[in-house]
Amino acid sequence: MTTLMTKISRSSARCRLLAAGSLLVGAAACGKILDVNNPNNVEESALSNPQAATAEASGVLAALARTLSGVTVPYGVATDELDWIGSRDAWFDIETGGLGNYLNEFVDAAFPNVGETRYLADETIRRLEGFNSAGTLTDKLDLARAYLYAAVTYTTIADMYDDFAFSNKRTPAAPIGRANMGTLYDKAVEYLNKAQLLAAGGKDNALKFNILAYRARVQHAKGVWAKITPKGTTQANPLVSVAGANSDAAAAIASGSPDQKFTLISNLEATAGTNIWFEVNGRNEHRVGVVYSNLVDPVTGAKDVTTQALLAQFKAFGTLSGVFTETSVRELRLILAEAALAAGNSAEVRSQLNAARALDAKPAFTGQVTDLAMLQYERQAQLWLMNRRLSDMYRFGLKDAKWAPNPNFESSFSVPGLLFPIPNVERLGNPCVNTPALCK
Repeated sequence: MTTLMTKISRSSARCRLLAAGSLLVGAAACGKILDVNNPNNVEESALSNPQAATAEASGVLAALARTLSGVTVPYGVATDELDWIGSRDAWFDIETGGLGNYLNEFVDAAFPNVGETRYLADETIRRLEGFNSAGTLTDKLDLARAYLYAAVTYTTIADMYDDFAFSNKRTPAAPIGRANMGTLYDKAVEYLNKAQLLAAGGKDNALKFNILAYRARVQHAKGVWAKITPKGTTQANPLVSVAGANSDAAAAIASGSPDQKFTLISNLEATAGTNIWFEVNGRNEHRVGVVYSNLVDPVTGAKDVTTQALLAQFKAFGTLSGVFTETSVRELRLILAEAALAAGNSAEVRSQLNAARALDAKPAFTGQVTDLAMLQYERQAQLWLMNRRLSDMYRFGLKDAKWAPNPNFESSFSVPGLLFPIPNVERLGNPCVNTPALCK
């Protein structure tokens, strides 16, 4: 960049001198003022070089960070996690539960990063798998990380959207439909299985934990998704117990430290409109939800210290970047507590909940409320802005006080299980969305 700017600066100075002597001469001499070679331009063909593997995996991570920063804002506003206090009406629609509007400008603004990350993740995996098969992949953990980031991408899409289309550059694809969105969790597990095999023989214990813990989270998430699908229905039993999730959760807890987390550090170059820290801490279009600011621990009767610590950490990040927690030992214990509740094992429910509570020195839960109420509460307190809340509200029969019927499009108020539709930016570029018959 320094070389480029130096060339431009010198050219500009020369042009000014020439122009002072002769307008015609100056114009002729300066016709190619920006005709420079930019060493930062990289052709796509360069990605076929095995030496680029580490950079390619890091590129998926950077794209994923942008995606998470974008989608977490509308998701949080749709729940009681964030409150809209700004001036843009499209946020009001989301705030009141009107998720069915595919023209919403903020859901629309976040989506290009989602599509980019999904495509980039799959293409990076394809290339790195090729390097690995050819014996030219220097570090197999680069592929393991790419698998992990792809798994987070697929899971985020399944958690967030009612539908998705897997287009390939300029080749559009028809949407798969809400009924098939559960297969994205399956794809995430497939990627995580491959990642685990690659990481098994290495010394990166944090990566091993992340893979195993996130696989537990994905399998549990698919169970949650099944509880709220098809949209518009509610099931009498909201509890999820998946054998694979339970065994992975127990194994990950045993392998990690007592409060280990799988986090993604986001050092964003994202625009302000899709940066959650700028939107909340800077522009103040939103604030921490009043419900969360005043969340009271049923055991102590005081503000919950877990949530208060999360809110303080979020504020301390400032306006440009921060950390996303993708899963943690805390969440794994909540998964095991839920499985125990589904099995009628109250002692194990309390054991797991209290192990999570002890991490913040909170006093033990001994039956002050029902086991189900306490499970719901700890999921609310521990998983703020981890994109779990909306599905939990649906399956536990909860409604945000701000939700309301909407005469123009589907609303969370009247359609439990409603997630975000494919937004307008994809509909404009993909004819298969509005007319699926074109792409059959």
